[in-house]
Amino acid sequence: MASLLKELFSQAFLQQLARLCLHHFPAFDQSHFLQQTQGPDWEQLELKARVRHISHSLHQSLNLAYPDAIAVLIPVSSHFSGVPGFVFADYVEVFGLDHPETSFTALAHFTCFSTGEFAIRPFLQRYPEQTLAQMKSWACSDNLHLRRLASEGTRPRLPWGMALKAYKKDPSPLLPILEQLKTDAEPYVQRSVANHLNDISKDHPDLVVEIAQNWFGQHTVTDWIIKHGLRGLLKQAHPGALTLFGLQQLPLQVQLEMHNAKVSSQQPLHFVITLSGPAELEAKVRLEYKIGYRKKSGQLNYKVFQLSNKTWSGQNLRFERRQSFIDLTTRKHYPGQHHLQIMLNGHCYAESFFELI
Repeated sequence: MASLLKELFSQAFLQQLARLCLHHFPAFDQSHFLQQTQGPDWEQLELKARVRHISHSLHQSLNLAYPDAIAVLIPVSSHFSGVPGFVFADYVEVFGLDHPETSFTALAHFTCFSTGEFAIRPFLQRYPEQTLAQMKSWACSDNLHLRRLASEGTRPRLPWGMALKAYKKDPSPLLPILEQLKTDAEPYVQRSVANHLNDISKDHPDLVVEIAQNWFGQHTVTDWIIKHGLRGLLKQAHPGALTLFGLQQLPLQVQLEMHNAKVSSQQPLHFVITLSGPAELEAKVRLEYKIGYRKKSGQLNYKVFQLSNKTWSGQNLRFERRQSFIDLTTRKHYPGQHHLQIMLNGHCYAESFFELI
């Protein structure tokens, strides 16, 4: 994914960025900027390295004090959205740490077109009280992008972002932000709050279950946030999470039919699951399967896949799945015995071993 995204920082992008900087600041050294970003090593740079290289090249070519550079970049940034807009927040992250107020103003603008959740994190480390107060203020904003930044920027384990070790250890200062946003009308914000809860659950599972218990049933939005935010705990079959959603052990029979005992990159795992049980039973059913992948060390590393989340209506249920073993950028497969488990409401009802050749 990153290798594809880096292509967004193309020569056309760099030339447009240079033209806009020159338009808003006639002293901008356009030739120097393009020379710095079109060198022989450019093609070898990955996504984050390209963004950082552009930030440094902008700084050299603007040759301005940080607040003056921001005054130029704010109108320029309005022409770029999504991943290309990463450049402007990165500039703040690299050069703005000594100017928190100016940087907050800049990030509030940049996040409306792209994102500011990565750049705000060094400020949370250096100025925890001041930055957290700003985040709480943004959580009350009429602007959905600022509300989302309040949640996303404080996530303790934000992917691609600097981990916030203090909040991994004690997330309690973040809870007022989540409390403010738990009924937010915007799905963009709701997803962030749910992901934030999921982050906290990795270090403080019981705390997140307690929050969910207090929130549950108050609002349909909040209930969705809880369900999505506790997805990691549900996959881990955390007792408190299972109980909250009424997922108990059930008098159902689970039959696992393996169509092949050996798999390969060309031959996926093929299996069928059948659920049967009392016709009069009414209960919630969360059906998953877990695959224990053989690691290079020989140990098994389990990954959970959801099959169904519904109410048992007394009729038999049948599920057929084919699981590929083609190598991915995120997972390399190693030969040997693997393990398949069929999980019903967090409990293992059937299992089998198979071999990757």
